[in-house]
Amino acid sequence: MIYITGATGHIGNNLARKLHKEKLDFRILARQNSKSIEPFKEKVILGDIFSYDFLNQILNENDTLIHLAAYINLKNDKKDLTAKINFDGVKMIADFCLEKSIYLIYTSSTDCITHVDYNLSEPEEINVNSLEGYYQKSKALATNYLLHLQKEQNLKCLILYPSAVIGINDFKPSAVGKEIKRCFKKRVCFYFHGGYNFVDVEDVANAIFNGVKNNIYGSFILSGEYISLYKMYKLIFSNLDRSPLMIKIPVYLVKLGAKLFPKYKVMIYALLTEHNFSNKKMINTLKVNPTPIPITLKNTITWFKENKNE
Repeated sequence: MIYITGATGHIGNNLARKLHKEKLDFRILARQNSKSIEPFKEKVILGDIFSYDFLNQILNENDTLIHLAAYINLKNDKKDLTAKINFDGVKMIADFCLEKSIYLIYTSSTDCITHVDYNLSEPEEINVNSLEGYYQKSKALATNYLLHLQKEQNLKCLILYPSAVIGINDFKPSAVGKEIKRCFKKRVCFYFHGGYNFVDVEDVANAIFNGVKNNIYGSFILSGEYISLYKMYKLIFSNLDRSPLMIKIPVYLVKLGAKLFPKYKVMIYALLTEHNFSNKKMINTLKVNPTPIPITLKNTITWFKENKNE
């Protein structure tokens, strides 16, 4: 049996829809019900996903647990909560899966991979001290723990590093989804010289599906393509048939803003950093070809238009 945590989130919701479409039996482990998982209400099991007793009542040897639940902390606050969910919770789940011989699929993040000028590939170990944000550190600590169990104790595990996820079925919505929705009404758009690497949420769901289907272990970066903020906004406004005033902010002012408003520092510097992630393993082993960003944006905007009341 396949079990999913975090199905109310962006990746998890798309994965549930993918598994349902492919007629794979699965269950959703959640703390509470949500409108986004209403189509799968008969598959939802409510409980504390970080409770050993709860997991022990449900999962059996050789089951698959896809752990997607996480606290995405873009403002670099709530240090203790971030660590509790993203590290302590993952550690407990990993120990449980090792003990019960359960196949664990874990979504880490490219945010915890140290950035350099050349193509970044999957790390054997992450230098936690090189990272600044609480979110990045928590994901790095959890990832290192899984890498250790994988290497030293043969944990059956697939570790995935998605870059910034964007796409359809964004119910909450995500940070990127919120910005796209804001563009529906913007008359003036401020941007700066920077950008990010985005991956289509359906590509991430397909990668997880192929991993489960073929029982693949190891580590894989799930990335799409780097796009500048300017180009991204232009694509968004083109799909909305809008032409707001575009104003470029000098980088020195952006960095000054990061100092004046520390909670945005990590996010701002992430957008100022090149993200040359290698997705060769994703393409060659997981058999997922990244969706071009113009197609992803078009599909995402269409979804938001059709789901205005969600």
